[in-house]
Formats: sequence, C-alpha cells, structure tokens
Amino acid sequence: MKNNQESKSFWKGKGFYLALTLVIAGAATASFLAINSMMDKLGADPAPQIQGEEDIPWQEEQHTPVEEKQEDVPVAPTSPSSSSKPQSTVSSAPSSSPASSAPAAPASSQPVQTPSFASPRAGAALQAFSGDELVFNDTMKDWRTHNGMDLAGAAGDAVTAPTGAVVARAYEDPQWGGVVELNAGKLTVRVCGLADIAVKEGDTVAVGDALGTVGELPAESAMETHVHLEFLEDGAYVDPAEYFAPVE
Repeated sequence: MKNNQESKSFWKGKGFYLALTLVIAGAATASFLAINSMMDKLGADPAPQIQGEEDIPWQEEQHTPVEEKQEDVPVAPTSPSSSSKPQSTVSSAPSSSPASSAPAAPASSQPVQTPSFASPRAGAALQAFSGDELVFNDTMKDWRTHNGMDLAGAAGDAVTAPTGAVVARAYEDPQWGGVVELNAGKLTVRVCGLADIAVKEGDTVAVGDALGTVGELPAESAMETHVHLEFLEDGAYVDPAEYFAPVE
C-alpha cells in the first residue's frame, strides 16, 4: 500500500518530466528519419559545387576598340565599271591656303626683242630658193631643188654672220667647201663656200661678226664665185629672203 503511494508520487513529480522528455526525443527521431528519407530521394540531384576562386583561370579584360569615323574620306567602289568615269571627291574642309588677293604682276613693259638679220654678203642674189620646184644644176648636170640662196662675191671677200647665234659646227665639205652651221633656237643657218673660217664650234656670234671669206663651192662651181646660204626652221628648209633682203 505504501509502495503504490510512492509510485504515484513519483509519476506526479519527476516521472512527468521523464515522460515528456521521451515524447520529445521520439518526435525528434521521427523528424530526423523523415528528413533523411527525403534527402535520399533527392540524392539524384546533388547540389552544384562552388568552384573556388583560386581555381578560376584569370582572363585579361579585352578592350574592343571603338571604330573611328573619318570625315571626307572617298570610298572606292568595290567593283568599278570599266566604262564609268572616275568621280572627283570634293572635301568639305576649308582650304588651308586662302586665295591670294594680291593683284597679278603686270606684264613687262619691255618690248619683245626679235632676232635681227642681215645679208652675209654685200652682193647680188645669183639664184633664189626654189622650194619644191626642180631647177637645173649646170655643175652636176641634173635637176634638183635649190634649198638656199646664192650671193655673189669675189674670192677673199668678207662673209659675216646673218644673225646672232651659237656656232654648232665649222667644217670642210667636199661638195660645199667650208661650212659654218649656226644654231639660233628653232632656226638653223648654214653658210657654205667659205675659206679662212674664223669661228669654231661653241663660239657665240652676233649679227655682222666675221665667219670667214668667200672661197670655193664645188657643187656649184659652174656659176660665178659666190656663197650658198641655207635657212632651216624646225628642220625644214625655208626661203632666206623671208628674213632679209639681199644687198644689190
């Protein structure tokens, strides 16, 4: 009887708390088992692993350049047509050198000097320039053009430069005797039939300067003594009388 009362006192005191502890422990165990079962079901989808920062390779930041646009640059066609004309490109930028407002320099007031000419001999014209016309040569006994002017003179008479020029050549020719060739720009002058030539290649002469004296002229020896004068303009024979009148 006494034991029953003590047993009841125990359950009313400490026994109550022991029972409560067992209930809580059972509930915790059941919860753990339930959570564990759920985790087993989710085991097929494991949580993704977080890669450590030290395992990530360093990538240098790339800077993409921004395309720069240039103004007023002509664009060439990719497939130009062979028949199309090129288009001129006009720049919208102002010119770096403004147009000069200074007036143009006035033309020179000095008169234009033309070369002067004079007859190399104070003698009559024995035979004139024939151009394309054939004339009979008494010495050669044939018909030919007469490409110059023949001026009469006695052997030893002075022969002078018909114009200012540079001596291009001074030589002896078997047909034309002593020859002095003058270069006067576009004009070439040949004085043939000379003796005692007084100039040499490279000399500069003025109109009236001595070239030599009247000598022999084998190609026209059937005529009386004279000098043969030829003018060539741009390589073509022209009439010397167009430049000066023979002295009678």
